[in-house]
Amino acid sequence: MPYCWKCGTKLEEDAKFCPNCGAAVAQLPKIKDKRWKKMSLIAAILVALILITGILCIITFLPVQAINLKESREVAYQSDVNMLDLDFSANIANVNLSFEELGDKLVVLNVSVTGKASIIASMKPLNLIFQYNLTNHVLEVTSEAVTLNYGLPWFYQLYVKCDIYIDPSLNTSLNIKTDVGEIIVNAKAEVDFDSLKLETTTGAITLDLAESISLAGNISIKTTTGKVELSWKNLIVRKKGLVDVKTTTGGIALNIMQRNKLFGNVTLKAEATTGGIDFIINIYGNVGAKIESNTTIGAINIRRKYGFSGIPSILRSENYPAQNNFDVNLKTTTGGIDINAGYKPEKTSETIRFNA
Repeated sequence: MPYCWKCGTKLEEDAKFCPNCGAAVAQLPKIKDKRWKKMSLIAAILVALILITGILCIITFLPVQAINLKESREVAYQSDVNMLDLDFSANIANVNLSFEELGDKLVVLNVSVTGKASIIASMKPLNLIFQYNLTNHVLEVTSEAVTLNYGLPWFYQLYVKCDIYIDPSLNTSLNIKTDVGEIIVNAKAEVDFDSLKLETTTGAITLDLAESISLAGNISIKTTTGKVELSWKNLIVRKKGLVDVKTTTGGIALNIMQRNKLFGNVTLKAEATTGGIDFIINIYGNVGAKIESNTTIGAINIRRKYGFSGIPSILRSENYPAQNNFDVNLKTTTGGIDINAGYKPEKTSETIRFNA
């Protein structure tokens, strides 16, 4: 039943004028109760559909299933193997590599995947490839860990860890790469390296080289977003080599200590686009060093020095050039450079005492 548009009086269906105020019925909006009811019903149906769709999406795509996956691969011990060439890559994983006595094995890879997945996602979100070949006493291992749909967080929330163990008797070349994830390499004494190449797009890299490790090649460490840490403790350098460290966004921390003779000069380059460099070097005996530094936006700070002289951008040890040398180049675009440099003419286990 209509109502007067002017005073609200209820009208007869066929009324032409309002009996209360005289307003013409022709000016009234002709909306009837049935139409209002129909529109309300359609709106209710639409709201219900939206709610049902949202609930189904939550149930379907949000991670609700627990994932706990473990896989292992290994290479059995073979007496005629003395060299290892390891190439490992992962799209998303934290990689830990160490050297241990493995008994009847030469290489072991343990991969664990934990977290949650949606009900439509695979309960095995990892594709692990592990291949090896033996040629002329050289063991070649190629491995890849691919986490499925890692770019779709509504399918998976995962933590991937890859632990690599290598028998220390092998003369090793490493090539490790991740798209997302941290790389940590701990090398004990008396491990022999031909070369090391570590690279990640998003993640930190830590390389710890213990005393008396043998190095016969180059070291390359690169990350796009993440910090780089390198610890070098009195290595046996068998020939001339290059240590190349780069990060686009992130700091670099280098700690070099060398007492033993170098059988080839070492060129060390460290470059950070956005981030600072913290450089420490302690050298002894016939080991010399020259440190060149350059920064576009930032300061070069000589925190402490002993047995070194020069201006902040070029420092030299008192014996440079020596029989064995580190030629160091530090460069940042946006970020400061901090240097602690010490030299003693005697080989000694005593820590260098710096003067400011």
